[in-house]
Amino acid sequence: MSVGDGLSWACSKFKENALILTVGIGLWTVLSRAGVDARFTINDQEYGFSTGIPFGNFISFVVGLFAPIVIANMSLKVASGRPLGWSDLFSFPNLGAGVLAVFLSTLATMVGILLCVVPGVIVAFLLYYSVYFTVDKGVDGIEGMKASWGVLSSHVGELLPFALIGVGLYILGGITLIGWLVTVPLVALMTAYSYVRIQGYDVVR
Repeated sequence: MSVGDGLSWACSKFKENALILTVGIGLWTVLSRAGVDARFTINDQEYGFSTGIPFGNFISFVVGLFAPIVIANMSLKVASGRPLGWSDLFSFPNLGAGVLAVFLSTLATMVGILLCVVPGVIVAFLLYYSVYFTVDKGVDGIEGMKASWGVLSSHVGELLPFALIGVGLYILGGITLIGWLVTVPLVALMTAYSYVRIQGYDVVR
């Protein structure tokens, strides 16, 4: 397992499934940002933007609970060699457990960030596989979080480079305006790759 192999595999699989991954993950990413209100002040001058969608924050919150389940399911299907279908855009395996894992993981991360930022980053890293475990193994939300914490805390040296590359791809996608339509699916596929490989299995090539 290596970042280079993971990125190469992700690029290859993205090319094979480019349309459905771009549309599917792009759709859920946009919906989960429906309530964006980004503003900052420089020299008493306010800059930024707002989507202005009614109830946007509520929409983004609700969609944000479902989006990781769809993304994890799609990327894990690619990793196991199963074909993607358009119905997968609205498929939520083990829904209740996935929603609970997303909600509690997000809450824990927010608390950590409020405490001192760094704890939040650490928690976000250690709980990153939570939804992947609920989707893949069918465990409940708490068990998914425990499994994620256990695996990631035991393999920090192997998995931290994947996290850093993922952050870099997110930043690259953000600064290139629409580049996230490619980088977000790549990060999802690399996550599925590392999730499968760290457990001693291989992805379908």
